[in-house]
Amino acid sequence: MVSVRSARKSYGAVDALCDIDLDVSRGEVVVVVGASGSGKSTLCRCVNRLETIDSGAILIDGVEVPTEGRKLARLRADVGMVFQSFNLFAHKTVLENVTLGPVRVRGLRREDARREALELLERVGVEHKESAYPAELSGGQQQRVAIARALAMRPKVLLFDEPTSALDPEMIKEVLDVMTGLAGEGMTMVVVTHEMGFARRAADRVVFMDAGRIVESGAPGEFFERPATERARAFLSKILTH
Repeated sequence: MVSVRSARKSYGAVDALCDIDLDVSRGEVVVVVGASGSGKSTLCRCVNRLETIDSGAILIDGVEVPTEGRKLARLRADVGMVFQSFNLFAHKTVLENVTLGPVRVRGLRREDARREALELLERVGVEHKESAYPAELSGGQQQRVAIARALAMRPKVLLFDEPTSALDPEMIKEVLDVMTGLAGEGMTMVVVTHEMGFARRAADRVVFMDAGRIVESGAPGEFFERPATERARAFLSKILTH
């Protein structure tokens, strides 16, 4: 579903991505972990072409990511993205936030978009907030609406860029529960996160990045119990002892 081939990306003298190769199969949940500045979010944003790679190729469902125009808009409809800062439209209600994309981009009739939006809001547990505005919601509720908005586009793959990093601790679980449910339903997901419990529980594969490179990749049990590299062992020793 997602294929990254020899992707490179730099910001001036800083190499953010160095010859990244990564394949994500249909229905697979890949969790990307690593220290801050390791290239995780850059990789996620390049898959959706919010950032452009300097060289290499990224393909979604066998089609190379377009550079601009209508083809890029169509690709973004197939690749949902959930950000750490929610990015909801503040001047629109919850229901309007979720129905806007399907009507404008997918060409869905308003009645159909509304029906599907209400089903999705119920699915993520905020069905009683359809008429509220984002500022009237908790952070956890806003993020669940953001997930519903992404799902409303019927994406082939969902990207999550540190979706719980802006949330209070008590709100993190409600968002991770929704994400775990999606993983169990077979949604193709690439998740950049510091939540190691989610990685253990929901990932099919954990990818560990450091200094713009994929250092290690494997099943959660293997990665957490028997990391193969000294860099991964050092990373885990710091985060799993707190």
